[in-house]
Amino acid sequence: MIETTRLVKAPQRLREFARRSAAVGVVVWVLLVLAVTTDSHETELIHRVVFFAFLVIVPLGLSLALGEQAMRLGLYRLVVFLQPLAAVIAITSFFFGKGIASAALAAVWFVFTGIVALLGVTRLRSRGLHPLPETSIDAGLLYLPVGGAWLIVYRLGVQPFDYGETIILLTVVHFHFAGFAAPIVAGMAGRVLARSKVGTGKTFPVIVVALVAAMPLVAAGITFSPWLGLAGTLLLSIGLVLLAVLTIARVLPAIVSLSARVLLLVGALSSCVAMVLASLYSYSLVAHVLILRIPTMALTHGLLNAFGFTTCSLLAWSVFGAKERPFTPPPRHPVVAPPH
Repeated sequence: MIETTRLVKAPQRLREFARRSAAVGVVVWVLLVLAVTTDSHETELIHRVVFFAFLVIVPLGLSLALGEQAMRLGLYRLVVFLQPLAAVIAITSFFFGKGIASAALAAVWFVFTGIVALLGVTRLRSRGLHPLPETSIDAGLLYLPVGGAWLIVYRLGVQPFDYGETIILLTVVHFHFAGFAAPIVAGMAGRVLARSKVGTGKTFPVIVVALVAAMPLVAAGITFSPWLGLAGTLLLSIGLVLLAVLTIARVLPAIVSLSARVLLLVGALSSCVAMVLASLYSYSLVAHVLILRIPTMALTHGLLNAFGFTTCSLLAWSVFGAKERPFTPPPRHPVVAPPH
């Protein structure tokens, strides 16, 4: 009995540790806003978004990743406890000039993200592709090391495929927010829907496939062809807009907490506006028509996606996990007491 109680409480304590890490991360991030890491105001803004991902977004996402099971507790404990240290070391790399030393510090974050991906692999192998909400969360865990790898490239100061520094840095941002956080947000919505009377429905699988498939297409668009990038952006937009509609129509009514509902609503609306801007930018690259510049995208799409959609959605699900229990439908058939 005592051992069972410990197995139930241990995941709760680890999730709470991750939430507190995110709360402390907000304080540290506010202090870092006063720091100067580059001469470019535009790059400085993107640096701050990256720092926010390290300090706040990743621990919030990790606080939601385990679910209700106590399996893989050792690996989950490792990533939760390593995250604050890895984040501090990665941020320290930005105060060094680009080169070997800076890349070595950034590599610590890449190792950490690799362990996060290993957590995703173990979850996936132990369960398979079902239930789909958990697979969506696994996808977020698996995409995080891509952002970690590009962080090393950025801090090393090299530019493969003739990428500019800004594109490399934005790729780091993309895989921490759209790659890591968006599938986790979708998975949390799926968890609630799976416990409803009608289940996740036919739209949810489309959302998951769209979010997961869009990531490599967007990356291929950066490397090979803007047409692939446009296809990936449109697919990601479809996934996020459908998620917003599903959240407003079916998820919000199942949640009691007013604060969680407001945060989810803000997140859903922000994602729709952000993806319209992203689609316009991708189209401008294909059509060779200037619609939005990268600095404008960073100030509009980037901030809406980072602070509107991702932060508000993860905060909402953290509130939901801390204060509520997901809606559980009544049994389909009445329970008949056995005859005496």
